[in-house]
Order: sequence, then structure tokens, then C-alpha cells
Amino acid sequence: MRINLEPIGIIKKAGKYSEILIYSEFEQIIKNLVSMVGKGSVGGQELLVVHKNCTSSDGHQVEVTKTEVVERDGNVLKVGKMNANDDSVIDIRLSITDGLSGDL
Repeated sequence: MRINLEPIGIIKKAGKYSEILIYSEFEQIIKNLVSMVGKGSVGGQELLVVHKNCTSSDGHQVEVTKTEVVERDGNVLKVGKMNANDDSVIDIRLSITDGLSGDL
């Protein structure tokens, strides 16, 4: 079964980091992230990133990657290096240490 999902952004490699660009029409996702972590910086927060795996040879359509936010600049999240480039972002969620994840 194939499900067509609309991407909310894209992942780009940026040196020793990766950048997640959230498209402007999904700007509310970034606002929700900031409101969940409070007035402080989102840097240091762990994210779960659901993205389309462009290079998968095992037939999986999506991959979930856990990474840490280094910094935020508008709709761009600079994160730790991910094994993804030009992958479409389907969802991002805060990683909660008790095993639950919060919606962004």
C-alpha cells in the first residue's frame, strides 16, 4: 500500500551538520516547537525527523532519524549530521526521554 504525503520541508547537508528547511506554508510547526520548549533556545533539543528515504534499497518509503538541534534561523533548523540529503521531511517531533513524543 502506498500513501502519498505532502512534505513539510527538505533536508540539506551543510558541512558537518544538516539543515532542515521547513517550507513557509508550514511555519506553524516551527512556532509550535518554540512554544513547547519555552522562551529559551531550541538548541540542544532532540528531534525525531520523519523523512522520505530517497536512497533506500530495502523498499522502505520513510525513515525516522533522531538528531539534535544546533540552532534555529527562521524556518531553518541546523541539526546534527543526518544520513539524508535532498530527502523530503514529512514530520518533526520533539523527542521526549520518557518514551513519548510531543506533537509539533
